[in-house]
Amino acid sequence: MFSLATVDFRNSPIAGEGVFAKRRFAPGDLVVPYAPKQRRVGARDPEAVAAAETKLTLLSEQHWVVIPDTSVPGGWLCNHSCNPNAAIYSDGAGRIQCTRPIAPGDEVTIFYGWVTHGEPTRDPCRCGAPRCRGFINYDVSDEDADHMRILEDNTVVMDDVLRAKLAAYGGFLKSIGQEQVQETIANTLVRLKRRKRGSVVCAY
Repeated sequence: MFSLATVDFRNSPIAGEGVFAKRRFAPGDLVVPYAPKQRRVGARDPEAVAAAETKLTLLSEQHWVVIPDTSVPGGWLCNHSCNPNAAIYSDGAGRIQCTRPIAPGDEVTIFYGWVTHGEPTRDPCRCGAPRCRGFINYDVSDEDADHMRILEDNTVVMDDVLRAKLAAYGGFLKSIGQEQVQETIANTLVRLKRRKRGSVVCAY
């Protein structure tokens, strides 16, 4: 059972309004629901596509998109950090879960894992973590796609340049328990390789 009584919603030194713990949380604890009030629409529904522009929607179980009612605070207010203390889980209605100890008064942060195409400076990061990357988004380019091939059996082959670039970011993701972002990067690169040259691949 979720409760909003365990967190506060107030101004954040990172950006806008954030989520702050009112009690201690241990790894594995459920912190706050993603969107206490929400609507769920099909992933291919035009409304879902339009709502994605807010960067607040959540793809649930690959079939549904959770659209938060922003009149009701929830985990959708969690700020990004390059050293997060929580993670977002998209199954069901969505939830924020603790990944490392959180003390009363700490801001609850998550890793957004956004992947962009040709917009390397789109989302500046102000998390203040010692290992802050400077940007929230990880950008892939047309040049990155030039360093990979897709064989007839759909096997993806990367050269040493792209493999080294992805390995460096992969190491960072592993250090904060966010390895699943690598799948988003791989999927974006495949779509980029297959798309018509000059067109833009939608960002996550």
